Amino acid sequence: MEAMSFDTPIYVRDRLSGMEIRQLECFLACHEQRSFTAAARALNLVQSAVSTSVAKLERELGARLFDRTPGGLELTEAGHATLEPARTMLRARHDIVDGIELARGRIRGEVVVGNLMNLHTLDLASAIAEIRQRYPEVTLQMRQSTTGMAGNIAGLRDGSLEIALLAGMSTEIAGLTLHSISAESLVLCTAPDHPLAGRPFAATDLAGVRFIDFAPGWGIRHIADTLYPLRDPVIEVADQVFALELAAKDFGVTLVQRSVAERASGIAFAERAGTPIPWLTTVGHDARRTPSNAARMAIAILREHGSRLSR
Repeated sequence: MEAMSFDTPIYVRDRLSGMEIRQLECFLACHEQRSFTAAARALNLVQSAVSTSVAKLERELGARLFDRTPGGLELTEAGHATLEPARTMLRARHDIVDGIELARGRIRGEVVVGNLMNLHTLDLASAIAEIRQRYPEVTLQMRQSTTGMAGNIAGLRDGSLEIALLAGMSTEIAGLTLHSISAESLVLCTAPDHPLAGRPFAATDLAGVRFIDFAPGWGIRHIADTLYPLRDPVIEVADQVFALELAAKDFGVTLVQRSVAERASGIAFAERAGTPIPWLTTVGHDARRTPSNAARMAIAILREHGSRLSR
């Protein structure tokens, strides 16, 4: 059996002649999952098929793409160089198939969507059900990032998400195209007998005040860091319901969407003095990439459902 060489310059011959789409899919899955086993699971393949595909791709390119480390698969320099071209090739194939299906009058395919928690200005379940009813050949894969909105933005930029729900004080994020869904405000939530209970507050009012924070990467955490740097963070939580339970017990104060505060019991809440803190929900995609037909239909239906609740 011929030994694999990783020293042959890539320009010696056409390395792409035998390359297959499946090899690129396996390569990208291994990068995202960081193991052959997890990649095989994600692709619904046996592990041997994934490892063989990657090995064949490495042989054809004449370069090792992964280092096998105790912590998982790590991209080599050649692997990093292959990453974006591989994504581009898969997107091109997807666009070709998408265009043909549209010409045939069909909307089909998979859309990977970055989700957000505690969305009460969008009936997400009804929107998903309507997508299924109107476009039965469209499949949604919902992804929930542990780093909140920051994770969704990163997913759009690296191509692991096609569209994502986002929220914050602005409808502009560099490199992304955003479509408005709904608008509300953030409110300060406290125990009913807290000195700030139920009254408009200013930044100076929160100086030194015990504050229940959310995890880094969450949109509300970014706003709190920006507007209220003198607050006294006493805990970080990843659950708004739990944050409100703590606030009700006078453990500290916290910021949440007004639609979330209105559903809670045992708390008081108030807007910022002067101008309320805007909380704008959008659905976005990478500005460099044209969404698939299925993704465009999903965006349209998400926006329809957001506008229905805001009427």
